[in-house]
Amino acid sequence: MISIPSQRRPLGLRRSWLFTAGLDAGAQQAAIDCRPDVVVADLEEFTALAERPEARPRVAALMQRCRDHEIVGAVRVNRLAHDGLDDLQGVMAGSPDVVFLPYVESAEQILALAEAISALEARFEIAAGSTEIVPTIESALGFVRIQSILTASDRITACLLAAEDLTADLGAERGPDSLELNHLRSRFLVECRAANRIAIDCPFNYQDPVAQDADLVWARRIGLRAKCAVYPAQVAAIHAALTPSEAQVSAAEELVARFEAFRRGQADGSAPPQGPDCHTARRLLARNREFRSWDGRGR
Repeated sequence: MISIPSQRRPLGLRRSWLFTAGLDAGAQQAAIDCRPDVVVADLEEFTALAERPEARPRVAALMQRCRDHEIVGAVRVNRLAHDGLDDLQGVMAGSPDVVFLPYVESAEQILALAEAISALEARFEIAAGSTEIVPTIESALGFVRIQSILTASDRITACLLAAEDLTADLGAERGPDSLELNHLRSRFLVECRAANRIAIDCPFNYQDPVAQDADLVWARRIGLRAKCAVYPAQVAAIHAALTPSEAQVSAAEELVARFEAFRRGQADGSAPPQGPDCHTARRLLARNREFRSWDGRGR
């Protein structure tokens, strides 16, 4: 099993995974300032090829800054067949909590990454097995092979579903209502749950707060609890949607109390709460206890 440092935010409570540039110091500061649960310094799409040698040590230093702010620090390297190994060697000195691998289509890609990480953990005296892996599914081929990918290594703790590259691979039409991807988002959650991995929902790449809120309602309704973000302004909305509010907790407590009263024969004349609603309320209260436990640790 993976030895995860106790101070690292629990997997199930990582709601926002914000991608930021590998070299742009201003973008990195903005990412930290909006307080996401995870900052992902991206050496792939967010960093030009010519900038990567300079970006790698900056990303390594960013990992400690993330820890100083109780943010999980992650990096997305390039494909190992390209310059991903150079990326990895350049950032592992900073001991990233998580390494993302793009465009994964086979278990062999994960095994190669895990082997490279193990060697670098030993070189930099990082706790063996403590670096998590998150594959990114960006093609139809990767999607249909997802179970073999998710179970390729115990280092895999979560998985990210892409949006733009996957839409392009499918030849679909992109839209803010995500109709072209919703069937895959639902199946992606099932696949990740079956493999006991966290499903990180695809990013909402439009700057449209109203449409984003509708997208988050849909995601929460089907059971998604983690969301990729590409703009710092999206983080607050993600946290609001994926964290039980005081009003939701109060309503859930009242519903459960009424349900139990009806079970004891103490009807108050109102319609009895419905069983499915009570089950949902209990899950919300359990999730709220998780957040309260983490927020109150050691205090």
